[in-house]
Amino acid sequence: MKAKPILVILTTTMVAFACLLHQAARVGAQPAVPPPAAPPLFDPLTGLPIPKEPGQQPEEPDPEEEKRKAAAKKKKKEEEEKKKEEDVKKKIEQEAKKMRDMIALAKVSKTLAAEGDPQGQYNLGVMYSNGIGVPLDYSEAFKWYQRSAKQWHPEAQYAIGSVYYLGQGAAKNKIEAYAWWNLAASQGIKAAIADREKLAQEMNEYQITVAQRITRGYIAEKEEAERVLNLTQKKVAAKPAPIPPQPVPEAPPEPAPKTETKPAPKAEPPPEPPAEPKSN
Repeated sequence: MKAKPILVILTTTMVAFACLLHQAARVGAQPAVPPPAAPPLFDPLTGLPIPKEPGQQPEEPDPEEEKRKAAAKKKKKEEEEKKKEEDVKKKIEQEAKKMRDMIALAKVSKTLAAEGDPQGQYNLGVMYSNGIGVPLDYSEAFKWYQRSAKQWHPEAQYAIGSVYYLGQGAAKNKIEAYAWWNLAASQGIKAAIADREKLAQEMNEYQITVAQRITRGYIAEKEEAERVLNLTQKKVAAKPAPIPPQPVPEAPPEPAPKTETKPAPKAEPPPEPPAEPKSN
């Protein structure tokens, strides 16, 4: 009866001893935690980490070297700031030159536009619509676009379509915008072709029909103006040139009356002096 408690005690002791051995084995199998690595050193000039050779110990920074690097960094920063200032000055000079050129171009365009040149009228419209060299004025731009477009300037026709579509300088009117873009597209303006197709998706069939009718009306006006101009030129060419008046021949001058000239009277010889008496 006493053997059983002793056996239980031995078994319990052996199990506890085995657990202790197992726990000790687990603790011994864990790897050792390495010490924290030293933070890398960075180059003050480039900002990149300085590579270290394996097993190399970090060296203490040299004060003189640090001063030299700091001076080099300061010098580089000053050069960069100087370059930025030069770039800003250069940009200001370029903008000033551009503005002077735009003002000169505006003067030239005003002169050409006043003389009826379609390109000058279009250029002046672009300047007014963007405020380049002249005050920003959409209404004034639209006026010059119209004068240029009536002379069949394709870019001006496209610009008028944009004015009607955006409502800048005139009231919004999709039908007029389509009509003018249609005219510009007929002259090969690619942007007008693309915008006309996009606008067609915002319009119904009736609006497109009206716009196409307006386009045909503009084309008919142009053809009529060309026909009248051709007839005028033909009439001028067929009209005989006026005969210049012939100069009237002048009458020959009458001969002057002949006047008889009398010979001058002969001069009488002077009287001879009296003879002196002869002495005896």
